[in-house]
Amino acid sequence: KQWYQRRVAITPGSAGVRDTERNERNVNKPTKKRTTDLPPLSLLPQEVAIKILSNLTATELCLAGCVISPWTDMTEDDLLWFNLVKTEWKYAKYVQDRILEQSWQSFKKLYLVMDEAQLIFSVNPLKGIEYLQDHQIVSQDASDIALYLHTTKKLRKEELCTYLLQHRPDVLEDYVKLEDYSNQSVLPNVLRNFLLKFPAKKCNLGKEQLGMLLLKFSLRYSECNPQAGLSQDIVYNICCSLMLLGYDFTHPLIKNKMSKREFIRNTREVTPGVSNDYLGHMYDNIYLIGPVVR
Repeated sequence: KQWYQRRVAITPGSAGVRDTERNERNVNKPTKKRTTDLPPLSLLPQEVAIKILSNLTATELCLAGCVISPWTDMTEDDLLWFNLVKTEWKYAKYVQDRILEQSWQSFKKLYLVMDEAQLIFSVNPLKGIEYLQDHQIVSQDASDIALYLHTTKKLRKEELCTYLLQHRPDVLEDYVKLEDYSNQSVLPNVLRNFLLKFPAKKCNLGKEQLGMLLLKFSLRYSECNPQAGLSQDIVYNICCSLMLLGYDFTHPLIKNKMSKREFIRNTREVTPGVSNDYLGHMYDNIYLIGPVVR
């Protein structure tokens, strides 16, 4: 048995010989040197270190300053935190001069204040705006409040609807003026995107509130597209017809759905000067994509 094992180990092509040859090749093969030994961040130029840290979020930046003591001073850099503020809240870009005029202890403090205001807004919209006004970030002017609301995308839509439609309808007018509908000829798509900011079911919107939104939208759309030749009244009537058409298509109790001919005939009476082809395209959009109110 011992003779047989020695015979197999030295037989050419056997497993023992192949393992021995493989081990010899691995030993003689030059190993690649790993280049993961980077210099410490504190030894890099300050501009390079700040550029590297700018890829971190606010939470990661705070954790890095707590865990690694040499990074503490760099993670408190004002330029780093001010860039984070402008990235998180585009409103800060528009009022940058006003913010820089204030004597903030640090821009990290500014970030924490704006983050706290956003959390307060999600619970009580009035208190959230008052918190920003108390810290002189947002002024009392309706247009300034509208700019903050329009550029802050992480605000909850339910609280945004409550604030604009119930508490500050004057801010709603300035809010809609910030919308840009230039060269957007497909009216149902524009209306659908606008109403996504005010979801009817989540916000429990009534007829009066939807009517207010349509009035503001119609005025802004006609202002941005004068070449279309559609007045505010005509845009408003088309929007109402599109809402009714979407309701007709989606309601389970309505068995006989409105045809394109019926839609054109009904809408043409309140939209003088609008061609049948244009109204037909409106019908096709609702039929293929869905209702404008979600």
